[in-house]
This record gives sequence, C-alpha cells and structure tokens, in this order.
Amino acid sequence: MKHKRTGMGIARQDLAQDRAFWRDLLARRTGLGGLPAHSAGGYRNRRFAIIRDAAWITLYRARHPFPQVGVFLRCTGLAGEGFFMLADRARPEIGPRLQAELGSVAAMEWGVSHHPGMIDVAAILAAPLPWDDSAAEQQITWMLRVGAAWWHCFASMAGGPVETGRAS
Repeated sequence: MKHKRTGMGIARQDLAQDRAFWRDLLARRTGLGGLPAHSAGGYRNRRFAIIRDAAWITLYRARHPFPQVGVFLRCTGLAGEGFFMLADRARPEIGPRLQAELGSVAAMEWGVSHHPGMIDVAAILAAPLPWDDSAAEQQITWMLRVGAAWWHCFASMAGGPVETGRAS
C-alpha cells in the first residue's frame, strides 16, 4: 500500500520541503546571533522563542489561508496582557523601528489575534507559490531579519539581558 499523504493531510513532499526549510532557517539563525534559539520547539509551520512565560516570538510560514510568512509577538493570560501593555506604551518608539525592518511590502498588525485569549503584534508578508529554493532563501532572510528586530525590541522590555545565539 502506497500513501501519498501523512496523517495530518499534508503531502509527504510538502512535509519534507517544510522540514528542510526550518532546518536551513535554524542553521542560519545559529550563525547570525540575532534571534535566540527556538526555546519552545515548534509545530510544523511555526517556531517559537520565549521572552517570558506569557510572551513569545513566533516565526510562521503557511500556505493557507493564503501563502504567507510572518513574525509575531504573541501574548496570553494576565501576564501577557501586562507585557502587551508595556509594548503598547512603547509603540511610538519601537513601532517605526519594527516597520523599517519589514520593508514596504509587508503589513504590520498591532493588537489583533485570530486565536482566542491571545494578543499579537504581527508582521505578515505574502509569499506567493511556488516555494522553490529561491523563495525559501528570501523567506528565511526576511524572517530572520524581522525576527531579530522583534526580539531586540520586545525582549528588552522584559528586563534583564537580551541573550542571542545560545541554545536553550
């Protein structure tokens, strides 16, 4: 018996391509020292770096609902609401820095989340198909650059040193 799809309904070729993408991104991240190791693992199309227990940076790549890549600050719970309030107060200072890293073709949403109980600051970039090696290179470069800017702006608000380049 030959299966074309995994149990999640994803073609094996797409799953292999997705795993290779994240392997390449994480390997490049290690050499740059801008974004820390993904400290909360990942779930197929996302990788996380924890700022505090209630706030984290998410790198995201998905084909649906439309092909896109993104970098999010995600906050949840009372502590997350408090962290988001700090970020919102710093918005006049950090908003232009974050927007500058996005480039003119990416959109930034502040305080919107499609996930119940969460607040996001999101950078979203349309990533048209096909996702070949050239597209993957562009996506990785953008995600690492924006992820590092997100990390440096938001992690510094949590107090303590902003660590980069170390595995957790």
